Amino acid sequence: MRVRFAFQRSALAAIVVFPTVCWAQSAAAQPAPNRSRVQQIQVKPDMVNEWMDLQRHEVVPALKKGGTTTRTVYQTNIGAGFEFLIVTPFAKFAEFDGDNAQVKALGQTAAARLAEKLRKCTDGNSNWIITELTSLSNIIPNSPPPEKIVSTRLRIAPGRMQDFQNLVKTDILPAFQKAKIQNTLSLRGMGANPNDVVATSPISKYADLDLPSPLERALDAEGAAKLQLKTVGMLTVIETIVRTRVPDLSF
Repeated sequence: MRVRFAFQRSALAAIVVFPTVCWAQSAAAQPAPNRSRVQQIQVKPDMVNEWMDLQRHEVVPALKKGGTTTRTVYQTNIGAGFEFLIVTPFAKFAEFDGDNAQVKALGQTAAARLAEKLRKCTDGNSNWIITELTSLSNIIPNSPPPEKIVSTRLRIAPGRMQDFQNLVKTDILPAFQKAKIQNTLSLRGMGANPNDVVATSPISKYADLDLPSPLERALDAEGAAKLQLKTVGMLTVIETIVRTRVPDLSF
């Protein structure tokens, strides 16, 4: 699974790619959700090279040997300095029971030594769960991992999630599908604010940020402005961040 982040410039642009949480479906009718664990790591400025070397030469081989099949590492370019985001998909929460992949590959003692070396390189580490809102995302199947991504995090106002869901379903997603603009919506869960949704979309170069917002490209400026009026009181833009995939730390 690949995580795709999106770029926007306003609350309206951000809603362009945003989600909903619970559509009225029975649990039996719903497919298994695409979930990932996200780790946000703040690396000490003078330890970035050492941290990346540890990831490249010790962590990645151990994860592969221990059974991890895929993960994606992003470095923040516009946002917090010296920050990395690690996204690792998982099928069931039961995977967190027992030893993790590094312990399985290295054993308890060697895994603890590696963890200590990594800790010395960092100033902070937080993690949370995200669930891809597949039915509200416009995803291009089998597309290659994007070199750069832009993510916009929105906080939906209390009591307005259903309104937001309806707006995405009826107005936003169809516009993106018609314009063939790729967007992935994710809902934050355990470890984060459950009212936060993240819109993600790839860019190939920074010059893409000079273009009109995705919503303006899909609806034109007038249509985007009308749609933005519908979002008043619904959401707050928390942040928009540009990140670059780190290929040799991802697999």
